[in-house]
Amino acid sequence: MKPPTEHSLPSLPRLTRRDAAWRRLMAHPAFVSALLAAATIAAFWPVTHAGFINYDDPQYVTANAHVLSGLKWENVTWAFGAFYASNWHPLTWFSHMLDIALFGKGPGAAHCVNLALHVANSVLLFGLLRGITGAHWRSAWVAGLFALHPLHVESVAWVSERKDVLSTFFFMLTLLGYARYVQQSKVQSPKAKAWYGLAVVCFAMGLMSKPMLVTLPFIMLLLDYWPLRRFGPSTLNSQLSSSWRLLCEKLPFLLLAAASALVTVLAQSKALQPLTNFSLGDRLGNALVSYSRYLGKTFWPAGLALPYPLPAPWPTTEVALAALLVFGLCLGAVWAGRRLPFVFTGWFWFWGTLIPVIGVVQVGSQAMADRYTYLPLIGVSIILAWSADWAKCRWNLAPGLMGMAGALALAACSVLTWRQAGYWHDDERFFGHAAAVTRDNVIALNNVGVSLFARGRREEAISYYLQSLHIQPKNAQTLNNVGAVLAAQGKAGALDWYHKALAIDPANVEVLYNLGTAMAASQQYTEAITFFEAALKADSDHLEARNNLGNALVKVGRLDEAATQYRLALQLWPENAQIHRNLGALLLTQNKLDQAVVEYRLALAQEPRDAAAHYGLGLALALQNNWEAAILHYTETLRLTPNNPEAEYNLGYAFKSEGRLDDAVVHLQQALRLKPEFPIAHYNLGCALAQRGQRTEAVAHLREALRLQPDHKEAREKLGELMR
Repeated sequence: MKPPTEHSLPSLPRLTRRDAAWRRLMAHPAFVSALLAAATIAAFWPVTHAGFINYDDPQYVTANAHVLSGLKWENVTWAFGAFYASNWHPLTWFSHMLDIALFGKGPGAAHCVNLALHVANSVLLFGLLRGITGAHWRSAWVAGLFALHPLHVESVAWVSERKDVLSTFFFMLTLLGYARYVQQSKVQSPKAKAWYGLAVVCFAMGLMSKPMLVTLPFIMLLLDYWPLRRFGPSTLNSQLSSSWRLLCEKLPFLLLAAASALVTVLAQSKALQPLTNFSLGDRLGNALVSYSRYLGKTFWPAGLALPYPLPAPWPTTEVALAALLVFGLCLGAVWAGRRLPFVFTGWFWFWGTLIPVIGVVQVGSQAMADRYTYLPLIGVSIILAWSADWAKCRWNLAPGLMGMAGALALAACSVLTWRQAGYWHDDERFFGHAAAVTRDNVIALNNVGVSLFARGRREEAISYYLQSLHIQPKNAQTLNNVGAVLAAQGKAGALDWYHKALAIDPANVEVLYNLGTAMAASQQYTEAITFFEAALKADSDHLEARNNLGNALVKVGRLDEAATQYRLALQLWPENAQIHRNLGALLLTQNKLDQAVVEYRLALAQEPRDAAAHYGLGLALALQNNWEAAILHYTETLRLTPNNPEAEYNLGYAFKSEGRLDDAVVHLQQALRLKPEFPIAHYNLGCALAQRGQRTEAVAHLREALRLQPDHKEAREKLGELMR
């Protein structure tokens, strides 16, 4: 055999060095973090093109006047003092306000912020687990499953679930601070207290983002057991001593959790389902079945939806099997705790973090929710990663086999996440999918109808509403929605549907508002005022109800009260052009010209193409004899609304007052072409023609003015003057 040449010898060492360099790179936490971030962004990329959805997003962003007006002191005080949307989470409100202040009102930036927080949470989880276990690849795999699992799409893709990703960000920071505290306290470093204080602050901020974090002290104790191994040795006295010490160490966290739980109960008191609607036995049965369903969707994430309808009582057999599974796994985790402590920590992490949302205290009408797995799934992932490593060592399995299996699992999750994220593109696609993969989903069917109605597809919307009512005939929201479609179509019967809805839910804000709108449309302004006031009693921040109450008060002549309503609305939404214009029109009626000019200018600052605001401002300026400025705004009105006889007349009158008779005649004639029976235009055109010496034409227009309006004193006097 011919020996290798001198030139061929270096090839093997080069490959070895390259392989070693690659291994060093993959072992570097910064590189793995970058890979994790890139994979997460790629899998969730469809959410960056998604819109808002018509479920909770209006409350949280699109119709929330406090959020839409940005970070202001009055909004800060509101966030801390309000139990809005049955929650108390001021930091979540601040984050939405900051979105508006920095990026505007579109959905794209809000989705990107959610995704950025999810990426940060994934990287922080990797750093946390790697720091407290020393296991590089197992930590990376757990973080990867957290980052890429399709069950987490709901938390990332839903703008209203900012509270989920934001609270988890502080959850991770809390545990990182706690881990550093434990590390520093072992060497009795003075920095330990600082890290402990930082952990307490981060926990408080997490609770102010979402109260589901109340179980975090419990997670700390689980981490004390494994992997921190802070419980004492095997003697009973030492175990009791260390357990008591660790419990006392968690006291500030427990007090914060208790305070948050109390505030949450107060905030959600109106949204809590009474036992008469859903008995305690049924709740416990649903809780047990939900545990098994969450586990099932962890391993087979198919048929994901929002919401999962609350069922009739589960069959006894299903509840019994679920109970056997849950209690069996609890006993198994306890039994395996000494030999495989990660099983104990992982299972009770999953079991414990679900307790606040498992449905024993039922809020709303969902049986379960994908977003509730955002934190709990970490526990199951820990069991899977460390069990795989244990099995590999026990049975001497090939290292590459486990790595390939783990990589395939993450790749499959990425594909499923991409597909699930795509459903969030718009309401119709998202809720249509939810209705398709669940049974009797009243909310999904109703929300598809809402989406279709917003797109002008009214007949299709009604068909979805009727499907929803077939399942749940006494759903006030759906009954109201049918009435809204009929009202938009100009068909009779809308009031009947509204009254049916009101009989079921007398405090339903949208029903009361729609009834007020219907009464105003039929010029029954007194009744409209009653309904608008009732709507505002139920929700004082309902901007449209307050604006329309002001409009109705104007119609009945209660102008000062109307002005008060407009100003209250502007306190909530100072950038609303329509309300500024309405207030300007009212002030113009009251001859408060300076104030009217201010309001019209504020309206135009927000909406420069508002023709009605230009016209009203022109009127106010004309009454101040500011003819030059009035002419500019009348001209802009006509540019925006060309066939406007009133604007043509007022522009002609302004030119006449300025002495520009030729221009005046042109526009007064155009006003009469658009509206021949316009006595005041005939009168002023007659006057302008008389000034130009066109006596015959002037007499003709003055006579026409008197024919149309026999009591027109000025026209009679001018005609008499010309005849003399």
